[in-house]
Amino acid sequence: MNSAWNWIGLIAWFILLVYLIFIVQNIRHRHIKMIVMSRRTFSWSTFLLDLLLVVIFLGGLSVMGYQTFLRHVDVTDQDLVRVKYSTTPLVLQTNGRNGYFVTVEQGEGKTPIQRYTYWTQGNKYQVKSIHASIATGEDPITIGARAYRFPSKMIKNADKKYEAFAATVRATYRPTFWNGLGMRVGHNALDYTMIRVPSSVFVSKPAE
Repeated sequence: MNSAWNWIGLIAWFILLVYLIFIVQNIRHRHIKMIVMSRRTFSWSTFLLDLLLVVIFLGGLSVMGYQTFLRHVDVTDQDLVRVKYSTTPLVLQTNGRNGYFVTVEQGEGKTPIQRYTYWTQGNKYQVKSIHASIATGEDPITIGARAYRFPSKMIKNADKKYEAFAATVRATYRPTFWNGLGMRVGHNALDYTMIRVPSSVFVSKPAE
């Protein structure tokens, strides 16, 4: 069902390609005809028709390019995305006498991105700081996580129930015309993880 919706975008791109081939051939044909029949290399009517055809193509290309590559998801727009929130308790790790729930690795380069590693029962996860945050203070929801509208009741209940936990939000594109036009239906729209630990003592950082 999801793939069927995405055919809307495939067909639209195909039509746009066919239209491009058409206008190239049409413009070439009319210019040759003008030169042969009228002995002229320029005509305002021909130029304006050329311009109209090109503007229509650029408009279609802009719409398709935006829908396919540039449109960003808003987790509050649940007409376009299906949002799922969940919490999972973390498993304490030990390093000698120290215990920790999450490790932080510092990236390199001009814009270093940190990597967070955490453990749940039987699983190990790594997330980048651009898609995650760590909550260590009294407030169980970080400033960065607030943009993703984590349900406060769910977070507060998890904060009481677990010593430490990972809260995740995952959004997928719904089967709609506009999502189909962008060939996004059924695809992942965003993932964000908030790692909640009692204090910064339980965060293992690299030695400086």
